Amino acid sequence: MRIVIFEDEMHNAERLIQLLHKCDPDIEIVAVIESVAEGLKWMELQQRVDLMMMDIQLSDGNCFELFDKTKVQTPIIFTTAYDGFALQAFKVNSIDYLMKPIEVEALRNALKKYEQFRPANNYTLDISRIAEEFLRRDSTRFIGRINNQLIYVKAKDIAWLQFSKGTTWATTNANQRVPLDYSLDQIEKLLDRNQFFRINRQFIIHLDAIKKITTYYNSRLIVQLAPDVDTDVIISRERVTEFKNWLEGKEDQA
Repeated sequence: MRIVIFEDEMHNAERLIQLLHKCDPDIEIVAVIESVAEGLKWMELQQRVDLMMMDIQLSDGNCFELFDKTKVQTPIIFTTAYDGFALQAFKVNSIDYLMKPIEVEALRNALKKYEQFRPANNYTLDISRIAEEFLRRDSTRFIGRINNQLIYVKAKDIAWLQFSKGTTWATTNANQRVPLDYSLDQIEKLLDRNQFFRINRQFIIHLDAIKKITTYYNSRLIVQLAPDVDTDVIISRERVTEFKNWLEGKEDQA
């Protein structure tokens, strides 16, 4: 079996190659491609491969840009560090995807699924629904108002959100504080749950905003965030176990 790998982090690519050879020592790795630009050049050469292993996020963009510029008729197994936001889309399109870090058994099952497609020489991939869902989540933005001017805040730029005195506030990584026209409940449904967590009724925090976690009385936790918050950020006792699972990537909250 000839496989091409699309992966911009070499340690991930090397680990994937090791896992593939554990599953089947006869697998041939034709190329490791790190970027959309490199992928387009490679596809122009029309090299024959049996399967593509494709990371969604590459060094210069996401892999769906490839499908806008070229027709792909090779079966694909996607790999991603994102949560299962597009699970239904993947199922509808009869392809598979693997969550990072990839486990050998999950990879083995995905390769078995590939074998079911193998006889179909006219395999075509309808990528539109998956791309639409990915891009929607990746570019989610919220409307706010500062000094009577409407502005938008991208989800990926948000460090934490707070509901205070009847208003939802977004604090960005650049420490800009923006009032939003949404409730925390509305925002929570639109965020990537692999990156954001609702720790209590007042706060949603981004994983990368966490600086320090300490134990607090009554079996709770207190979190120090960056940028700083002018009040204690406390994880309610009921959410502590779920929060720890989220930190360790053990649980899909979708």
